[in-house]
Amino acid sequence: MSGQNRFAPPSSGQQTIRRSDLLRQLRRAGLRRLTTIVAPAGYGKTSLAVQWYELLKEDGVKLCWVSLDAEHTNQEAFLLALIDALQTLLHEDGADAGNLPAAALLSVLATRLRKIEGPLVVFLDDYHFAQTDATEALMAKILADLSLEHVKLVLVSRSPPRFPLSALRLRGEFKQFGVAELGFTDAEAGELFAGKGTHLTEEQVGSFNRRTEGWAVALQMVSLLVSESEESDSILASFDGGGADMGSYLSEQVFEHLPEDIRQFLIGTAALPAFNHSLLEAVLESREQADLSERLADYALPVTLLAGPGNWMRFHPVFNEFLKKTASRRGIDANLALNRAAHWFEAHGDIDRAVHHALSAGDANLAARIVETAGGWRRVYATTRGGATLFQALSGRASEIDLVRFPLSTLGLSIFNAKAAHLAAANHYLVIAERAAVADPTLAKDLRVVRILLALYTDHWATAADLSALEDDLRQPDGMELIHRALALNMLSYNFLIRSELDRALHYGHLAIRAFRDGGADFGAMHLYTHIGQAFFLSGDCASALSAYDELICEAQTNIGPGSDLDAVGQVLKAEVLSMRGDAETAAEMLGWALPHLELHDTWFDLLAAGFMAEQRVLRMREDLLAAHAAMDRIRAVARRRGFDRLTRLIDGERAMLLMASGDLDQAIRHAEANGFGMQAIVSDRANTLAIHLRGATPAIFWTRAYLALGEKAKAREVFDQFRMRQAQRPHVPRAIELALIEIGILLAEGRADLAAASLSDLVLTMPLDDYRALLHLDHSAGLGELRALANHSTVANVPRKRLQSLLMSEETAQEPAIDEGGYAFTGRERMVLELLSSGLSNKEIGRMLALSDNTIKFHLRNIFAKLNVSTRTAAVTAARQKGMLDR
Repeated sequence: MSGQNRFAPPSSGQQTIRRSDLLRQLRRAGLRRLTTIVAPAGYGKTSLAVQWYELLKEDGVKLCWVSLDAEHTNQEAFLLALIDALQTLLHEDGADAGNLPAAALLSVLATRLRKIEGPLVVFLDDYHFAQTDATEALMAKILADLSLEHVKLVLVSRSPPRFPLSALRLRGEFKQFGVAELGFTDAEAGELFAGKGTHLTEEQVGSFNRRTEGWAVALQMVSLLVSESEESDSILASFDGGGADMGSYLSEQVFEHLPEDIRQFLIGTAALPAFNHSLLEAVLESREQADLSERLADYALPVTLLAGPGNWMRFHPVFNEFLKKTASRRGIDANLALNRAAHWFEAHGDIDRAVHHALSAGDANLAARIVETAGGWRRVYATTRGGATLFQALSGRASEIDLVRFPLSTLGLSIFNAKAAHLAAANHYLVIAERAAVADPTLAKDLRVVRILLALYTDHWATAADLSALEDDLRQPDGMELIHRALALNMLSYNFLIRSELDRALHYGHLAIRAFRDGGADFGAMHLYTHIGQAFFLSGDCASALSAYDELICEAQTNIGPGSDLDAVGQVLKAEVLSMRGDAETAAEMLGWALPHLELHDTWFDLLAAGFMAEQRVLRMREDLLAAHAAMDRIRAVARRRGFDRLTRLIDGERAMLLMASGDLDQAIRHAEANGFGMQAIVSDRANTLAIHLRGATPAIFWTRAYLALGEKAKAREVFDQFRMRQAQRPHVPRAIELALIEIGILLAEGRADLAAASLSDLVLTMPLDDYRALLHLDHSAGLGELRALANHSTVANVPRKRLQSLLMSEETAQEPAIDEGGYAFTGRERMVLELLSSGLSNKEIGRMLALSDNTIKFHLRNIFAKLNVSTRTAAVTAARQKGMLDR
């Protein structure tokens, strides 16, 4: 302490930043009997204490400062330091107490403290230097003396006090500040760097602050370095604990003061990202060595105790880098510790961390072997969140792995790359695994299910032989591993779905979910909702489809997080159902973020097809044809990039239909002829088999509509009848509705209105048109006007007529052009909502009358309020009546 007054706080250096937030916390806490500021070296403990001291001084509080060091470890020296510090407050010459024993000195100290009218705040800086059992006993006695309640003690230390604190805690007389509070915020770091390193951005400083976890000494040191250099950004990026200045600080202030056994422990464990006692026993191969971890707190080392079970801890990142560099200089093999840790984590079932440690040890083959033993490709599904991170780590080191030795892990790499849309890489790994599967019937089963899975991502059809073999695999008496079985069932569900065998798709889908759940693989189970939901939707059960998609969205958001791939999948598929129901606004809101997400991430043809068709329905219901064409251009680029030829064909067919719907019949025919929908394709079974074309137009459907539009009813009938006769399977429900509407259009063109009316009546009674009402609006063979006229045909019974009128009126009026009411442009649907509003109906009642959701009704009401410049329902009705828009 030479050259410095022990009884005055040190002066603040130029680098000191006023810790306003912390000081406010100290003020709010108030003066307690004991306040501790405890943290390792370099966290700015003394700087904060000095700032608090100055604030209290401005408030007129009586203060006393004592800087302690190693000479105060005995009771007499400790007490004399406190007695001497009080002299400036007592304004009297104290009797010489230098030769008194500790008990007498404690009595003298207490007497002098009682003479000072409180409160009195005593700061004990560097308390750790004087901290012994003897001095701790003195502190306990001082704090237990009720006559000294006016004396408030502040301990500034690298290690916490060891004397009893429970009584103080119970009385609310103890407050502690530690690493969490002392770490710099991004704003404080920015203030420290202000004016230095002119090329540094706020983001760079904030990122560096988070990397150092707000460690004051690291921030101060780097702020000095950047102020003296023009390469501030590179200094910030490269700074760690191994730099000369930081290394010297840590060596002099921390490392060199430690006992040799602790130093050896630190450099022997530096390679470990985190550790607990059990792991240390395995890595150090000694319980006694592992026990040293319990002494780290005694030396105030920058070690953080991690939250959660297991008593895990880690070194501060900067200190850890210093230890790693020190270990390297001393020839310590870091890979040995990491390798042992990898085996320990594997034995404890933590495969992710086992692989991480193996890769950190430079042993990619060990990492692959760990994954292989843990199930290989099954790890993609055998978790709650999915195993993408595990295989991403392996993929980055694949060139170092003897992949033929680890076929199950190689299949996992294939699946991972397929999910990431790296299809060439996926096929590359599949070929390597195939070489390993030769003459191995067990591995052949794994290969088969993954090959079928890749067919999904590469948009190729799995062969009937593969599907039959997959069913045989499931029937084998020895069975299959649970996740393997679940994925096999998953693939059967999907492949029967895309062949329109919907009952079998649902059967295998439910079995697959159960198998995934039994295997603890929630991530795998979530995928089944996509197949099950589509099977319900195509079967005519939209309520069950929406329920499945809601389950998918809920589980994805809970287990993985909002905005994840599976969340987007659920939103897109739900939007398909809602758009078919006519709820364009809600569907558009979902598609707004989810469809672009799928275009870039984990997806396959059917999901993009569902999203594309939903988006087209929304845009066409809004009569925004330009936007519909632009959306086709965007999705077509995605299809080309991913190699999804079926998606390209779907888009080309819908483009031709859109051109025809907008009246550009000649252009529609030219486009169809140029893109595989020409007249010669009418007789192609493959192009017109509805069982494998779940969505969109086929050549026969296009030309039936085209001939009707051209007035060539005989050709339309011929094409349509032949097309229907060639279908070996019954069409799914939305397709059956579409075909029925085409038939009605042909009958009307043929002048057979009575048969058309009968067909329409049958359609209303046998099909759930409420859930597929968009088909009524978007049909071009029997327009809304013609369907509305048919509803009033004499052959249509009363119940079908009322249902039809409800469906057709709401659909027609919703699409009427906006009507100008004295300068207020109202759509047909807004006028209907306004009329029902004037009848005193609630939102739910209006929605029930118009078959619209609550959100859609709220959307229309917001528009009505805005156009009438009102804010309430009553005001809207009053304003509309005043303008003659409603009957009075």
